[in-house]
Parts: sequence; structure tokens; C-alpha cells
Amino acid sequence: MYINEAAQQFIESHKPEKIDVDQIKQSYTRIEDYLASLAQRTDDRNGYYVEISGADSITDHPVRIEWKPMSDKMRA
Repeated sequence: MYINEAAQQFIESHKPEKIDVDQIKQSYTRIEDYLASLAQRTDDRNGYYVEISGADSITDHPVRIEWKPMSDKMRA
């Protein structure tokens, strides 16, 4: 998955009352930019991730969303 797909999953994984997409877009222009600002490197350092807390996720459990750098897509 790449950041554009991760952005959609990020939105869908939140409880509706726990995410304000319009506010994020107002501050960051795109959800992808917001994710990039929060991103941590994966343990293998080959990708990035953000984690949604259990209190904010639709599953009531932490959700980790990972994506590959777009440069990987250019190589494919």
C-alpha cells in the first residue's frame, strides 16, 4: 500500500466523531501530508506507519497503518 491508500484507510479506521477531515485538510491541504507529518519508520526501515489509538479507532483496538515510499512505486 502507498500513502494515498493509507490516507483512505486512515479515515475509514477512525470513529467518525474522532476525526475531522475538513480540519486536517484546512491545516495540511491533503490527508497524505498529515500522515507524512505523523509518520514513523517501520522496524525494517523500508516503510512508514501511523498508529490510531484504540479510543479513536472503529475497532476499539489500536490500528497500525503502514505504507511504502512512493519511490518504490516508481521502481515497479
